[in-house]
Amino acid sequence: MKTKAVRLYGKNDLRLEEFELPEIKDCEILAHVISDSICMSSYKAAIQGADHKRVPDDVAENPIIIGHEFCGEIVKVGSKWADKYKAGQRFAIQPAMNYKGSLAAPGYSYQNIGGSSTYIVIPNEVMETGSLLNYGGDAFFYGSLAEPMSCIVGGFHANYHTKAGSYVHEMGTVVGGNMAILAGVGPMGLGAIDYAIHNE
Repeated sequence: MKTKAVRLYGKNDLRLEEFELPEIKDCEILAHVISDSICMSSYKAAIQGADHKRVPDDVAENPIIIGHEFCGEIVKVGSKWADKYKAGQRFAIQPAMNYKGSLAAPGYSYQNIGGSSTYIVIPNEVMETGSLLNYGGDAFFYGSLAEPMSCIVGGFHANYHTKAGSYVHEMGTVVGGNMAILAGVGPMGLGAIDYAIHNE
């Protein structure tokens, strides 16, 4: 199947290309990307090329598809995953897989999976790590925002507090607290404010 994708070849070297995807293996899934949101981490990968910790050293010879905040529909399922996933099923991706300790991630490290593409081949490790998430929302763009919101939630709950003269760290937010300080509030900061106000 042909796909059109934005591929990274190196520092400041992004190319919109059409190419043939390989046939899926029994342990892979073919999918149609509907929505992909833009992240500053993708910009960082585009600027740094192979110097980025998630981008392979041989990206010039084996370009990767950029984009890691995406949502879409499954087109075809390999036999290994046929009991869990079906054609037509909507999905979102959690790119930070930590598969066997590797930093490899969709949108940074793979030739055939990334959000800035029309069709993708989802590799086995995405399903093995539980990173292919069922999505039942009203609009695909909400599914694309699942990854940045997960970063906000993780960061929010990683806060800690100390008392003067003590080295004890209390994790989380203070129940009944009345102050949050956010500087340089862009889209992620606005999401953090919304989460701080509305989470329970």
